[in-house]
Amino acid sequence: MSIYQKIAIIVLVGLMKVNFSYADDNQLLQSLRHSIEEQEKRLAQQKKERTELVNDLKEQETEIAKLLTSIEKNDLSLRKLDQDINSLVKQIDLLTVKQKQQRAVLAKQLESAFKLGNATGFELVFSGEKSERNDRIITYFSYINNARQQLIAELEDTQTQLANKKQELQKKQETHKALQSKQKEQQAGLEKNRQNRQKTISSLELSMQENQQKLASLRNNEAKLQAKIAQAEKESRRIAEEEARQAKHIEEKQKNTSYTLNPDERALMARVSGIGKPKHQFNWPVSGSVAHRFGESLQGELHWKGMVINAKDGAQVRAIADGRVILASWLQGYGFVVALEHGKGDMSLYGYNQRILVEVGDKIQNGQAIALIGSSGGQNTPALYFEIRRDGKALDPSGWLK
Repeated sequence: MSIYQKIAIIVLVGLMKVNFSYADDNQLLQSLRHSIEEQEKRLAQQKKERTELVNDLKEQETEIAKLLTSIEKNDLSLRKLDQDINSLVKQIDLLTVKQKQQRAVLAKQLESAFKLGNATGFELVFSGEKSERNDRIITYFSYINNARQQLIAELEDTQTQLANKKQELQKKQETHKALQSKQKEQQAGLEKNRQNRQKTISSLELSMQENQQKLASLRNNEAKLQAKIAQAEKESRRIAEEEARQAKHIEEKQKNTSYTLNPDERALMARVSGIGKPKHQFNWPVSGSVAHRFGESLQGELHWKGMVINAKDGAQVRAIADGRVILASWLQGYGFVVALEHGKGDMSLYGYNQRILVEVGDKIQNGQAIALIGSSGGQNTPALYFEIRRDGKALDPSGWLK
């Protein structure tokens, strides 16, 4: 074999190796692309499932809030019905005693009349005898007959009242029974919704076991809260600007004269004057222990922008200062949220509530109940999420609280 033949063979073998290597790399690249596509599909499906779970949680917590409101109203109605029923029973007892007494008196009169025998007033009238004694007897019989007729009328009236009261009592008892049945159904519905909510929360937690997913979710929740607040502030800007103009006009009046504010003007000034510097001047929105403080680590590089106060489920959440409601709705991660605008760029925010007691646009006074403590937004224990913001920036709220 010549040297040229050997060289040709070596070159041919090398080319074959290059072709095999290229084929292997291309196959590996295709496999990687396929794996990436599959992973993207799985992530997209997980995201879709998580969105559905969040929507389920919102619906469940909204239904729980509605049922709690209805149950509370039914409790009041049942207490009122109990009072009405007790009152009717007492009235019926009194009327029954009265009826018994009236029958006894009437029976005595009839017995007395029977004992007088045939000497009735009518016989004396037609006897033709004229005497003062006969006149007196006739007058006496007239009194007796009138009294007897009055007793009979009173007895009939008592019997009518008694029948009406018994009929009214029966209706109240039927209403009470129906309301109790409805209350039982609503309690069962409430328990079912709570169980479903717990399952949804478990599913959400399972879908968020990876720290990166939790971090992304928290960022998403915070972004949505910021967007919702910005939208609420935008929608209420016209009212805020009008109130600010009114406050400025009132301030001018106070400067030029010894002007005395009326109650509406005082309320307006309190509502738009801001919350001032942090001097521990305000009462806490709810009594309880602090679970998380402002600035504590939340997840990764994220930190708490407010504070979490553990409190009794159903306890009243109270506004720390006068203001106006600019947000009252359910938000992912925060549950039922109320945001109050206090003027001069100041705002307080209250989240995780069981339900909301106010509406957007309501004028709120310091200490007014605005919500009830709960664990909405997927929380495991009843608590309040509380923020204070100034010009959109979250600040440590503890500096304003006593």
